[in-house]
Amino acid sequence: MSLGEPQGSCIVSFMSELLNDETVVLYGDILRLTDAIGGRAERTIREAAGLGGCEFEELLRLARHRENRITSARLAEDLSFTSGGLTRLIARMEETGLLARHPHPDDRRAALLEATPKGRELLERALAAHVPQVTTDLMEPLTPVERLILRELVT
Repeated sequence: MSLGEPQGSCIVSFMSELLNDETVVLYGDILRLTDAIGGRAERTIREAAGLGGCEFEELLRLARHRENRITSARLAEDLSFTSGGLTRLIARMEETGLLARHPHPDDRRAALLEATPKGRELLERALAAHVPQVTTDLMEPLTPVERLILRELVT
C-alpha cells in the first residue's frame, strides 16, 4: 500500500478478490445446480409417489442394503442424520405404513428396519419417474468421459 492510498481501497480490493475467487464462484455454481436438479427431482418424486425427499432416500437406502434390512444406526450414518431426526422420520414412516421394525437377531437393543410392500411400491413408482428426469437433467448433457470425471469428483 502506498502512503497516499487510503486503507479502505485495499479492503475493497481484497474483498473484491474474495467475492470473485474461482472457488467461491464454483461453489455457488454447484449450489445452484444442486438446487435446480434437486428441486425438480423432489417435485417429480412427490408427484409420482407422494414421497418427500427424506422418505425417498430412506426407502432407497433400505432397498440397496443386503436383505433390504438395516439398523437405524447404520441408516443414520448413511443419510448423515442425527439419531433424533431419524427417529422422528422412522416414526412418521412407520405410522404411514412405509416401513416396519423387526427385532434384531443378535442385538436385543436394536431393531432392523424394512420397507413394507407399500413402501416398496411407492419407491418403485418414484424411481420410474425420477430416473428419466434426473437422466435428462444431469447425465444427457455430459459425454461418457465427463460422466466418469463427475463420478470421480463426487465420490
